[in-house]
Amino acid sequence: MRRRNTLRMFAIASLLALAQAQAATCDDSQGGQIEPLLAAVAALHSALTPAQLTLLERPLTRESATRWSNLPVGVVPRAGLRLGDLDERQAATARRVFVAALSACGLKLLDDVRHADDFLMPLDKRPIGWDGRNYYLSVLGQPSARTPWMLQLGGHHLAYNFVFNGRQPGATPLFFGTEPIRFELRGVAYEPLDAQSAAMRKLATAIATHTQARLSGTFTDVVKGVEVTMIPGKLPQGGTDSGFPQTYPTDAADRGVRYSTLTPDQQDLVRAALRSYASLPGAAISQPLVAAYESAGALQETYVGYAGSTDLSEKGSYVRIDGPRIWMEFVVQPAVANPAEIHYHALWRDKQADYGGEVGR
Repeated sequence: MRRRNTLRMFAIASLLALAQAQAATCDDSQGGQIEPLLAAVAALHSALTPAQLTLLERPLTRESATRWSNLPVGVVPRAGLRLGDLDERQAATARRVFVAALSACGLKLLDDVRHADDFLMPLDKRPIGWDGRNYYLSVLGQPSARTPWMLQLGGHHLAYNFVFNGRQPGATPLFFGTEPIRFELRGVAYEPLDAQSAAMRKLATAIATHTQARLSGTFTDVVKGVEVTMIPGKLPQGGTDSGFPQTYPTDAADRGVRYSTLTPDQQDLVRAALRSYASLPGAAISQPLVAAYESAGALQETYVGYAGSTDLSEKGSYVRIDGPRIWMEFVVQPAVANPAEIHYHALWRDKQADYGGEVGR
């Protein structure tokens, strides 16, 4: 009898371990196909009131497309349909859109970042709008299988900007971050950027053996993010992508170490870090971009660099992948709620295909 109970406990423990392992991983091989997404958007249209539709639908213009931010809604007001204003049926219908557009990894990140904002809510004394309900969805242009249109989804620490049928595949700009970097909410543990921070940490540690990999300067945030004006004693101003189009380095100076000079194991870490970012949009969106970034010619002209601590434990630590098209950054900042702690910002841009090439440069 004792042996049977022991075997039963072992089986239960094994099932729990398997469930935890499955929960810690996500599938990045699905999502982004146009037909399921169009069906999900049409269903959402049918579920909304006329007033809500006017919030959801916006023109595909430079002004609308670049109106995204990683700052809280109390600092940068958002356009679009506020997820916290949806009833239960509408919220379920909106989630069909998220499922169709994102990979399982991207959907999990959306949920985890919103949970982080819920965790911060009791600490929001100013207030600046930390709240998992303060995330917004917009459709820019007319959803179609042929003509360009854009899906915009985000709020504090998250901005998904996907263009369909554009001149080029459009997964960027894509911003994501988290504060705190790990937390527990209602008995569940979360670490939203676990995959990306681990990939960038391994990459920085590996390339530190190359003296040219260390970048000069001080990094207080991602370099190519939203335009923010800091005012002492006041909330920041600006905070949208008004700096688009960005300018990028064109020579080899202070860009890090060239991919072609890395060992095969180090090169594997570059591609793993790249894919940890590209795992967030649906695969149909990101796969052509990854293929372009990982072509032999592109990789030969790709640089990787770091600053600060390679284990990403110190404020100002920074890692970057910089190629002919790819621009991926990861930075460690002081936390806002508790400046003694740290939080993460990460950004993916495409030097040629931000906004699918559909927004005037």
